[in-house]
Amino acid sequence: MQKKTAIVAGGSGLIGRRISEHLRDSGWDVIGLARRHGVTPGVRWIAVDLTDAADCKLRLQGLDSATHLFYAARFDHPEGQPEAVETNAAMLKNLVEVLERHAPLEHVHAVHGSKYYGHQLGPVPVPMREDTPRATNRNFYFDQEDFLVEHSRAARWRYSTSRPHAFCDPAIDHPRSVGLVFAVYAAIQRELGLTFDFPGGTRSYDAPTQFTDLRLLARAAVWMATEPRCANESFNVVNGDYPRWCDLWTAFAQWFGVETGAPRKFSLAEYMTDKAGVWDRIVAARGLRKTNLHELVLWAYGDYQVSPDWEVKSAMDKARALGFGESVDSFEMFRQQYANYRSGNVTPAMGVFS
Repeated sequence: MQKKTAIVAGGSGLIGRRISEHLRDSGWDVIGLARRHGVTPGVRWIAVDLTDAADCKLRLQGLDSATHLFYAARFDHPEGQPEAVETNAAMLKNLVEVLERHAPLEHVHAVHGSKYYGHQLGPVPVPMREDTPRATNRNFYFDQEDFLVEHSRAARWRYSTSRPHAFCDPAIDHPRSVGLVFAVYAAIQRELGLTFDFPGGTRSYDAPTQFTDLRLLARAAVWMATEPRCANESFNVVNGDYPRWCDLWTAFAQWFGVETGAPRKFSLAEYMTDKAGVWDRIVAARGLRKTNLHELVLWAYGDYQVSPDWEVKSAMDKARALGFGESVDSFEMFRQQYANYRSGNVTPAMGVFS
């Protein structure tokens, strides 16, 4: 059987990294695209600016063996600000139009997210299902999806999209990380001898939520791109359990050796403005690699994750019905993630909780 060749756009980001690793380990040829080369071994890299159609044409027209595109790129944006719709839509369009002219493209998979349903705007009917109508706000997911639907009609390739929620990964070089935000917050509270208070309100503390382990997402994305029944379909991809923050918070406090606090609504971004010296003290006392507290984690992302005081649940029935039966226990996912932090079994090593 002829070996498949995958292009991973946004290959240096966490999602692209995990998709690349899974493809590589499954025997694919993998080519990563990013503005700067990534570090994933076994992946060939091409530096390209996807916002520039001319740059895409110049640098990518030689990719005449690509059979699959995994699109995990997005234009940089400040946390809490709307993402650029036109720019993100153009990036996907620029790439696809070059590849389909020069390569035997079979499938395009785009990683989107559960914001498709508008859960971030307020309560929505749960569980969120793939046939739930789009949210009423603007979102680049919609423009990209419209492009894929329309463009694939006259093309030889098919498409799929995934809708994960709250990405989780043990890496420490990406500041939008749920687990890392709360790990560093716990370390600071422990250093200060303070309780581990929950930064959302009481209703948020009791509300069910959900997460997506990025290795699960990678396996699901490759499944969608290679399972014929997934052609031209979208799928939720979440761990499959719906823990309450109150239960997670108790477990976090136990793992970190800090006293569980109370739910009280406050902004982590504001609270951490004067804590850089505390973090430097932790780093020095434990012989850690020097890191800037405000570059290590994105505190506003933590605020965003705990702000909903309503249920957030995505159904996995559609993927299950077609044979993707994998799930992840979120408590175990976080436990392993924090064990990695403690042991330094991450790159670069952290060891904050030793």
